[in-house]
Amino acid sequence: MKKITFLVATLAISSIGMAQSQRTVLAEEFTQASCPPCASQNPAFNALLAANLAKVVSLKYQTSWPGVDPMNAQNPTDVAPRVSYYGVSGVPEAPMNGATYLAGASYAGAPANYTQVKIDSAYGVSSPFTIAMSHTFSADYDSIFVTCVITASQAYTSAGALKAHIAMAEETISFASAPGSNGETDFYNVMRKMYPSAAGTTLPGTWTTGQTQTISFGAPIPAYIYKKSEIYMVGFIQSDGDKKVQQAGRDAKQAITSDIGATAVSGVPTFQCTTSFTPTVTVKNFGTNTLTSCTINYKVDAGTVMTQAWTGSLATGATAVATLPALTAAVGAHTFTSFTSAPNGGLDFDAINDQTVVPFAIISSTGSAAPLTEGFTATTYPPTGWFIGNADNGLTWTRKTGAGGFGTSTACSKIDFYTIPSGNVDILYAKNVDFSGTSTATLTFNVAYCQYAAENDRIEVKASSDCGTTWTSVYNKAGATLKTVPAQTAVFTPTATQWRAESVNLNAFAGQANVMIEFVATSNYGNNAYIDDINLVNGSVGITEANQLANNVTVYPNPISNSAIVNFNMVESNEVSIEVVNALGQLVSTANLGTLSVGDQTYSLDASNLNNGLYFINIRVGNSISVKKVSVSK
Repeated sequence: MKKITFLVATLAISSIGMAQSQRTVLAEEFTQASCPPCASQNPAFNALLAANLAKVVSLKYQTSWPGVDPMNAQNPTDVAPRVSYYGVSGVPEAPMNGATYLAGASYAGAPANYTQVKIDSAYGVSSPFTIAMSHTFSADYDSIFVTCVITASQAYTSAGALKAHIAMAEETISFASAPGSNGETDFYNVMRKMYPSAAGTTLPGTWTTGQTQTISFGAPIPAYIYKKSEIYMVGFIQSDGDKKVQQAGRDAKQAITSDIGATAVSGVPTFQCTTSFTPTVTVKNFGTNTLTSCTINYKVDAGTVMTQAWTGSLATGATAVATLPALTAAVGAHTFTSFTSAPNGGLDFDAINDQTVVPFAIISSTGSAAPLTEGFTATTYPPTGWFIGNADNGLTWTRKTGAGGFGTSTACSKIDFYTIPSGNVDILYAKNVDFSGTSTATLTFNVAYCQYAAENDRIEVKASSDCGTTWTSVYNKAGATLKTVPAQTAVFTPTATQWRAESVNLNAFAGQANVMIEFVATSNYGNNAYIDDINLVNGSVGITEANQLANNVTVYPNPISNSAIVNFNMVESNEVSIEVVNALGQLVSTANLGTLSVGDQTYSLDASNLNNGLYFINIRVGNSISVKKVSVSK
């Protein structure tokens, strides 16, 4: 690698005829991959910047707060001084031309405040300078050579120290999954390195018309750069006295001669009930040289890497699809990884786009025997036999500790609507269950949800008996229907009293040997939702309040302390038993009352040995059942 070398040359030229120059607007933004307001404001801000490429140079600094951001972690040294320079205390923040006030265009605060009118106004203010940027790569693409030429188009005296700042930026950085917690996967115009540092290069305070200064240097390309062909260089002139940016400029990206990538994979199932599949890989020529050969490498999980040679003829930007041999995988969750190498038998000078990783799951062709219960108490997540569908590769279902359904456990499953962008869909697939040999089937679970204001975050439950070829919606609640507590702007984590028990009739799937259940979460960017104590049961432990076969069932007091009275009315004489079932579907106690006659009946329930939490009182009358939900609180 080559050491960085700087050359600064100043040349004074006498030229009476030069006039003021067209100003290019500098839009700096302080943003972060774990900042929810950044994810909310950046799409519109990026669209506005993209519509003004001839007027605006954009440079974005990824900060070290409020959470995880690998782009900051790769180079925090150059970001922190710019944060201090502007006194930035929160993100997103986006100075325009370095000042909160610029003649003819006032601007302060978040990027959401940028408008076309403000950009046009700032662009309309002439500049006393021109600035020209250019860069080239070394033959092996491990170093960069940069030239910045600054010319005064009129006489100028600075209000305070005048600095030239030069930054390396990547125009687009894309992640397969969100690198932070706000769901963003695509980042634009990211500052990667400042030369010689964030302090910049001191320029003369007084300039005469035509005076020129050239800054040239060579430096190694940082190892953390994601894609060399996305590099461009930004230069801007800023006065420390009032922080105003007098001029800004950037150069164009430079293509890489030899660069092949694996851009897509198909034929790898999200899930399937057979163990074999045939993948295909799309290869793309990102380089300027015509691609005639490469090697496609692939593997399942951390297994042996297999290879397949590809030959053909791909011009720049062209793609080809290669079919790989059939593969097999055991029942469970897996990843399929493919990556390219040896373009035209040589080196790939920009290897970041070489690899594609796809998650998939093989499902057992027969379901597990009911009842199937899951309280997310084990640290493995998703639980064995469960898996996650995350099409956007962003935030998705996670295991939450410190909270559990009705306080009966210390863990549950969480969907972070508070952070996940609106419209994103994330699916939690339950372990498939066997409902054969029964005429009734039921799903019960506990849910907790809080709106931020009036958002319609949604949880829908769907069932399938044909390995996901078709799905039937069996539960669908959103917004005010889903919520269990009033709206709040603080991040919602439920207490023991902020849950609701849900019961879903699955009789349409009774008798089926392999039933899949999916919990589909659709974000409206509201507040968090939680599910726990999932219970898939057949007719042996039915839980439904809809089919009351003993009339006027009451349990009091409710909540129960140490004992309660169960009152019910018999519509016909029959054998009666009373069961107590906990939130996990486990039978806690049974009392056989024998044959009871028509009319009002009373039973004294001993709850002294029951722990705090949710329970179901099952009143069995012959072969039928009536259920009452109660809670125990001591």
